[in-house]
Amino acid sequence: MGKHINHLLVILFSALLTACATAGKTAGPSGSPEGRQQLVFALDAAWVRALDEGEVRDIINEYEAGDLIINMADCLPDPEVTKYPDNPTGTLKRILDEGKVRVGYTNTGAIDEDATAFYFTKMGDAMVQALLDRVANHYGAGPIQQEIVNIPPPFLNTSYLDDDKVDMLGLVNALGGSTKDGERRRTARRYTCTMTATRQFVWMLKDGGPDWQNIDDALNAESAQFCAGPLANELTKTYFDQKGQKSKTEFVSDLGKCLPKLINGKADAMINPLPDESWFPEYIDVDGDGVKETATKGLFHAFDTNIVAGTPLWVAID
Repeated sequence: MGKHINHLLVILFSALLTACATAGKTAGPSGSPEGRQQLVFALDAAWVRALDEGEVRDIINEYEAGDLIINMADCLPDPEVTKYPDNPTGTLKRILDEGKVRVGYTNTGAIDEDATAFYFTKMGDAMVQALLDRVANHYGAGPIQQEIVNIPPPFLNTSYLDDDKVDMLGLVNALGGSTKDGERRRTARRYTCTMTATRQFVWMLKDGGPDWQNIDDALNAESAQFCAGPLANELTKTYFDQKGQKSKTEFVSDLGKCLPKLINGKADAMINPLPDESWFPEYIDVDGDGVKETATKGLFHAFDTNIVAGTPLWVAID
């Protein structure tokens, strides 16, 4: 009888230890390791206040992106309900103490006027820094500097978070996408408020291109060929995957590669967040000789897909 009781006590004690260990991994807002969810909450609190006080619009307008960036409004400018976390711990505390945060960005090579990202990169950096300044000021800490970590192809962004190579990702991945392992980003990472969002456009050659008037025309076009850049990669592959349709993503210099494809008939359309041809490079290389000889003005036209992609900041989930 005594042996049975002792055995039962051992089982109960083991179960209790397992339950405590499991609770320790998931309980509270700090997650594991501590402070990651606090970092998300602090960034959200800073974002909401920057939005409420007009700083977000100031940054967007400073980089002349007023016609480019949309406010998704999944976090309203209501500071009363979006509070900074008390008693920073773990990741958030370390960032405040060290005055440094490791921020991961995908490295797609040279960022110039041939790349759509050219119009987002500096603005995104300024936005992130403005939020870090607000976080530091709230907690009475010294300035927080970004330590930029370039993530090379094949862009294993989630792995960089999980392996603690970065504390967070910059404004590089839209909320709707997936990881390289095929998991939803929403479930594979923690994420903040949507901080930048863009409309998506279908761009075509004005003379000789498809006569599509709206997204239904594009979706119903069998065997259509689409070109996209890294800012429209997954969206293009998932929306424009109807019967016979194919898409090709140009991760480097996407404008400089996709626009010539429209002229040369190697693609029917380009999916891109730029709303007007004034954002395109003035000249492009169409014949592949390395010389930009063809002016882009007046060659292309577009329609709005009424699809909007939004991007948060990302933090590891565990």
